[in-house]
Amino acid sequence: MSASFQDYLGLLRELSGTLGRLAELNQRKAAAVRQDDLIALDEELKQEQAMTLSLRGLEQRRLKLSAQLGLDGVPLSDLPRQCPPELEAAASQTVSDLRQSYQTYRSCANLAREILELNLYQIEKVVAAAGVDPAAAGAGYAPPGVEPPKNMKTDFRA
Repeated sequence: MSASFQDYLGLLRELSGTLGRLAELNQRKAAAVRQDDLIALDEELKQEQAMTLSLRGLEQRRLKLSAQLGLDGVPLSDLPRQCPPELEAAASQTVSDLRQSYQTYRSCANLAREILELNLYQIEKVVAAAGVDPAAAGAGYAPPGVEPPKNMKTDFRA
């Protein structure tokens, strides 16, 4: 059973690392918005989507391991008390690191969101000053006027 708890702690450390990378990504996203670099922002958003999928996979693994260990419904703060005595210190450190990673991530994500919202608000003001109603204008995207060549289309039903 100690090996299963070690696997669980390893998974939590992996989750902590992923949250750390997401925090860095949000910092880069905020920097891209500040520099008005839409290409960099788009790249960061794509990476964020991929990391979100990775988080889903980690959550599925966590649910499976927690069920095997009988930790369903056990709060993260109680995890060290549920571990074997020889892993209690490691579990306590892992929980602390995970909480810190989550706090850092939330802080960076909130900052990036606020910067994006501020810039969107400023864009709406510029559009409104130009005499266009931003609500009626829509997103501003139009489908391309040119069809791709037949050999570039994919039939997903095939």
